[in-house]
Amino acid sequence: MNFLRSLDLYMVVILLSVVLLPLGGWWIVTNDREIDLSQKAIREATRPGGTLEQIVALQKKVDVVVQNKLTTSDTINMPRRYFEGQILQAGGANMKTDVFGLSDPKEEPVSLPGSKQRASDFVVDVTWPRNDFPVKLDFVYAVLFNCESGAGGGGQSIWKLRDLQLVNATDEGLLRSYKTPPPELADKWTIREMKFARREPRKAN
Repeated sequence: MNFLRSLDLYMVVILLSVVLLPLGGWWIVTNDREIDLSQKAIREATRPGGTLEQIVALQKKVDVVVQNKLTTSDTINMPRRYFEGQILQAGGANMKTDVFGLSDPKEEPVSLPGSKQRASDFVVDVTWPRNDFPVKLDFVYAVLFNCESGAGGGGQSIWKLRDLQLVNATDEGLLRSYKTPPPELADKWTIREMKFARREPRKAN
C-alpha cells in the first residue's frame, strides 16, 4: 500500500504504458493479420471461378430445384393446364384449343415385374377429333418433347408417352382400298391416339 501511495501521476502513466503497450501491439498485429486474411478471402472470392461465383451457381441450382418441385406439383394437380400449355407452345401462334381434347387422368393399377410393390398409372388421353387437321411429324415430335421434358415449365416432367398411333393422311382412299402406296408419302399425319401416363406407388390399405 505504501508503494501505491508513493506513486505520482507520471509513474502511474509509465506503469500503465508498460502493461498496455504490449497488449496494444498484440492487438494491432492480430488485426493486421485478420485484415490480410480478409483481403485474401475477398480476392479469392471475386476472382473468376472463385467462391462468390460458385455460390451464385449453387444458388441458381437451388432455385431450379425449388422451381422443379412447384412444377411437378402443378403437373399433378393441374394436368389439363399443363398439357394444354405444352401443346399450344408446340403448335405456335396458329394452334387453337379446339383442335385437341384432354381427358382427366384415369387411374389404372399396374403390377411391377419381380416386385411385390403395387403401383398405379394415371393416364391422360389427348384426343385429336378433327380429321381436317393433318399435322407434320415435326409438330408431333415437338408435342412429345414438350410433354415429356416439361419444356418451358422449369423442370423435368413426370409424364411419359404411353401410346401413340399415327396414320398418314396423303390419300386415305388409297389406304382403305389396300392399294400399293406411293413411293413417298407426304408429311401429313392424323393423330389417332396419344396418351401420357405418370406412375406412383399405391398406398397399402
